[in-house]
Formats: sequence, structure tokens, C-alpha cells
Amino acid sequence: MANPAPDFYPDARPGSDLYSCSVVALDVRTGKLRWYKQFIPNDGHDADLSQVSPLFHGQVKGKTRNLLTVSGKDGKLHVLDRESHDVLYELPVTTLENTYAEVPVSGVHACPGLLGGIEWNSPAYNPKTNTLFVSSVDWCATFKKFATPPQYTQDAHYYGGTATPDSKDHAKGWIYAIDAANGSVRWREQWATPLVAGLTATSGGLLFSGDLNNDFVAIDASNGKTLYRFNTGGSIGGGVISYDLGGKQYVATTSGVVSGFFGGSGTSAVFIFALP
Repeated sequence: MANPAPDFYPDARPGSDLYSCSVVALDVRTGKLRWYKQFIPNDGHDADLSQVSPLFHGQVKGKTRNLLTVSGKDGKLHVLDRESHDVLYELPVTTLENTYAEVPVSGVHACPGLLGGIEWNSPAYNPKTNTLFVSSVDWCATFKKFATPPQYTQDAHYYGGTATPDSKDHAKGWIYAIDAANGSVRWREQWATPLVAGLTATSGGLLFSGDLNNDFVAIDASNGKTLYRFNTGGSIGGGVISYDLGGKQYVATTSGVVSGFFGGSGTSAVFIFALP
């Protein structure tokens, strides 16, 4: 679920602010709440949880469990047991600094920043190797709270403060490969740009994704090395899908301007790849 508002002024909304920054499980037949787990009560950093996926089952601590991953702008991968709701492990996948610190009027430098952590696209899971793959944004910011409570205005940002990102030359990204059984890091690769595009894992041992330098990439899932790179002429910040048609494998991705926050370049387009 998303963050509470005003984002940087938690004094205006005392308490835990249920059900913000939470996993919420609903009965699909009735819509009634089955269970929930909140990760950041009274969040003051705009650290909404952007993804509750993938759902999978695997061996953790010698026991087969039904699992789910929870990830978001707090910069951590959380793995939960879907039956007991226990958090089995948590792993930072970007720089953490003053992550949950109170935001004063004078300001605090914190990581992830407003544009940091894990944004829109979920981790990927390869059941053959029991590996989770996570891409993230490494971009810190200085958060400041207003001196007085903010006034809500319709159709306007309701922040209650400011978050000024570090300069763009400090904005990087990461890809992590994680043992789903215990949360240990198998490999990690730093990226020259923030990574907000989807990650797609294949049974053939590849990862497909893209970056804000306009490159679509194919990566060796066993070690993180880039095997293929293609400049699409536009930023890549959306999903990547792999599909079969007539016995031939295709991979498709979107390209173009990403968002008002991340910017980007290029005309909106879909690129489709296949081997000869």
C-alpha cells in the first residue's frame, strides 16, 4: 500500500496510519480483509511499498513454505511466509542512511531518497535455481519538514515538506541475485543509472531489463555480466515480457519518457527482439 500524507509531516497524522506501507490480503470472493502486515508505521519518508510479488513457494530453513516478496521505497527486500505472515528475512538492496530518521525542519540527509529504493517493478524469481533478482535505485535526498502544519489543497502535492534529491551524477542503480532460501547475496552489480524497468528471468538462465541510458540488456543470471546491449533511443522504465509464438521466443519492452520525476527521453515505443 502507498504512503500516508502529508508525506514528510507525520505530526499531522499521529499513530500508525493503518494501512499505509502495509501488505494487505483480501478475500477475493468478498473483498473482506483477511490479514495485513505494516512495515513502516507513521512513515515520514514517502517510503511506500510499491510491490507485493512474486508469489512463490520454496525451501526456507529446511521447510517448504508459501512465500511472497515485499519491496518498495524503503530499499529492502522482505520475504514473508504467506501462511504465518512471519518475516523470514529482510535484505537491503541499495544504500541505507537515516532511513527511518525523524524529518526535522532543519533537514536530514537520508537514503533511499524520494526517488530511491525499489520503484514500480517487482523482483523476479527463477524456480530452477531458487533465486530472486531485484533491481533498485541508489539515489539519496535531503528531507525537510515545514515549520507549520501544511494545508491540504485539492489537486496539489500534500507533502508537508520537501525532499531534494542529490545531484543526478550521484544517482546509480543495483541488480541483486539473492538465494531465496536464506537471503544471502549470490552476486550484485552496480549500474550507471537508476533502475526502474522490470526484470524478467528465463529458464534459459537470462535476465532481461533496461536502463535510463536507453539500453535494453540481456544479462547472464548466474553472474550478472551483461551479454547483450541495444540502444532503443529512449529510456526504459516499464515492463519486459518474454513469450512464445509459433515455437519462437520473443522479448518485448517499452521505451520512451519514464515519468515527471525520473524524466527520460525518446518517443513512446515498443521494441520486440528475437534470435534469427
